[in-house]
Amino acid sequence: MNSIQLAQKYQPLLDEIYKKESLTGDLEHGKVKFDGSKVVKILKLVLPSLGEYSRNSGFTSGDVEASWEPWELTQDRGREFSVDAMDDEETLNMTFGNAVSEFIRTKVVPQVDTYRFATMASKLNISTTTGATLSTGADVIGAIRAGMSKMDEDEVPSEGRILYITPTLIGLVEDMDTTKSREVIKSFAKIVKVPQSRFYTACQYNSTTKEIEKTSGAVDINFMIVHPTAVEAVAKHTKLRIFLADGDDGTGANKNQDADAHKFQYRIYHDMFVYDNKVAGIYLHKKGSAQAPANESDNEEETVTTVTISATAGEHGTVSPASIEVASGSTVTISDNVLTCDSKTITATPAEGYVVDAWTGVSNNGTVSEDKSVSVSFKADEQ
Repeated sequence: MNSIQLAQKYQPLLDEIYKKESLTGDLEHGKVKFDGSKVVKILKLVLPSLGEYSRNSGFTSGDVEASWEPWELTQDRGREFSVDAMDDEETLNMTFGNAVSEFIRTKVVPQVDTYRFATMASKLNISTTTGATLSTGADVIGAIRAGMSKMDEDEVPSEGRILYITPTLIGLVEDMDTTKSREVIKSFAKIVKVPQSRFYTACQYNSTTKEIEKTSGAVDINFMIVHPTAVEAVAKHTKLRIFLADGDDGTGANKNQDADAHKFQYRIYHDMFVYDNKVAGIYLHKKGSAQAPANESDNEEETVTTVTISATAGEHGTVSPASIEVASGSTVTISDNVLTCDSKTITATPAEGYVVDAWTGVSNNGTVSEDKSVSVSFKADEQ
């Protein structure tokens, strides 16, 4: 059996790369443990309000509602690659080490960040507003203040909030250099610049390219305000293994048995969760939906009215993507595990041993003229 001692020497350097380049590392708390299981159930409590006290009958009775919310890890990603020993030697032994570092920085971290932002943005009932293009620093400040006010009204703690924003928009604010803009920015615990390439409302995994892609109908995000207590970014299993062509210091330990090459293996098993009772801790500001010309014979434009269909999965399955934007009035069709509307689809994937039971929230061959929330339930496969 191969020894992987050398991986323990490489690990600290690669961890440093991940922590430096990851934009969502602040959302990893380590509070939720998936040790020994891919599903963890979170207790949700709803408490009764304060009632009147009667000097004759005493206290007003009330019930405590308790339910268990299942969280299931869905993102299991990995990659293996090799660098021929001679290719590495002829580049002064720099190819393999740089390839490993660049893989973490340019492939792993962007994919994880993109998934996390899209998951938060597509969560039902988070705070948001009508999409808009922000062209000036004043526009950006006004939109951020509106988001802060909404969170204040919802009694989200003001301390600890993180502003995730594109470099272009924060640049507009910094160019203002006014007392007003500085005061708004100073109110955040941290400001994180997020490239637009990682910042949109829905994503999906392409099994062919092995990349996370922007889902059809997804919209670019301008900024998000997140209170870290509202979410849990979980990486249950992050494993790095390195096997050298001749083993550790030529001893044969940790040797690649398959070829005269240095071999790298990386796996990350992760997911992103939002507490149902803390959705107010996320505020989303996205760009406006696309518009199309009404008639090529004139120069006027007609706004295409869109609505959002958001989907959630019950226990024993997942849905992807979590939401789609479709034209208002479009017809919904449901066939087994696929919901189709306006040429866009939401696919329900049952866990092993289960099948789709039912879609609720929208009827087959019905139309959608407003935002809809649908859910999918699963049942044991009796075959």
